[in-house]
Amino acid sequence: MLRKRILFIDDEDLLREAISELLAEMDYEVKVAESGEEGIRTFMEHPGEFDLVLTDLMMLDVMGDMIAERISSIRPDIPVVVMTGTPHNLPRGKAKAKGVCKVLGKPLTKTELGEELTRALSHDC
Repeated sequence: MLRKRILFIDDEDLLREAISELLAEMDYEVKVAESGEEGIRTFMEHPGEFDLVLTDLMMLDVMGDMIAERISSIRPDIPVVVMTGTPHNLPRGKAKAKGVCKVLGKPLTKTELGEELTRALSHDC
């Protein structure tokens, strides 16, 4: 069985490193982007290479919901999962309209993250 491929976008070094390590431990193939623009560019260059996009909401250059909107305009079938410490800032209706599959509140345990990604990958949004 092929490993699922995740594009992970976060501009905070410590979180990016910790979560990318968790994803690798969960046997995902992970491509990391250090900014929203880098993530969008990476996805646009290789839109068929990813099974899921995981992004932070609050970033300095591009907000996660805008990333979801851009990515879903290219590939509406791909689940985009947004993580945030302030989930109330992205209500479910607004998130869905932007192409977001799931909004996850931080902090998350490894188990919670794994369960939510499994649901998103099965398109249980």
